[in-house]
Amino acid sequence: MKKIYFIPLLCFVFLFQSCFEVIEEVKMKDDGTGHFNFVINFSQSKTKINSVLKMQKINGYTIPSKEEIKNEASKIEALAQNTTGISNVKTNIDLTNYIFAIDLDFQKISSLNAVFLKLKNSKKISTAIATDYFTFNDKKFVRSQKVPIKTLYDKLEKADKEVFQTAKYTSVYKFDSVIKSFTNKNAVTSKSNKAIKLNGSIINVINGNEKIENTIILN
Repeated sequence: MKKIYFIPLLCFVFLFQSCFEVIEEVKMKDDGTGHFNFVINFSQSKTKINSVLKMQKINGYTIPSKEEIKNEASKIEALAQNTTGISNVKTNIDLTNYIFAIDLDFQKISSLNAVFLKLKNSKKISTAIATDYFTFNDKKFVRSQKVPIKTLYDKLEKADKEVFQTAKYTSVYKFDSVIKSFTNKNAVTSKSNKAIKLNGSIINVINGNEKIENTIILN
């Protein structure tokens, strides 16, 4: 029997088979410190979710209670807080609008990657899946995508695949310095040229029609 929980730092969330949006934001300072915010927003599907929460199972998954969801988020908050170089960790679990978020500060970008690694290990996810999603060196910020998402997606049951059809993805990266260049041509910079935003469809990312990778060079 399968059981599902809210896992804030993973893009693959099988929660209530509902429309959702993933928002990832990184604020990078020139000295390498920064802030990370990750949100999964199910608010468009809250009526459906309220109905699903009254059930015991859906598509073979055991539905967690609201208390179990809160407990799982608390475990992840503690895991991040106990990572070297990570501080000010906060999780926000809105069980009225079904918006889930985690915020944290990092001393260096490798500390953020260490959180992803600890989360992966705690969930016994394959060691073959890399978690070094970000690098920042010599005014070059890189967002990588090393997870074999298409392979994982193809292994899912049809009902599980449906959750990704309308899912959306937004990334926002903010800097102290002006952006000189970037590689993802679907991204757009702010008027100040110190921030860059990318909107996309998760199913298009899975199928390779859109990319979340970006290499950003700063002045």
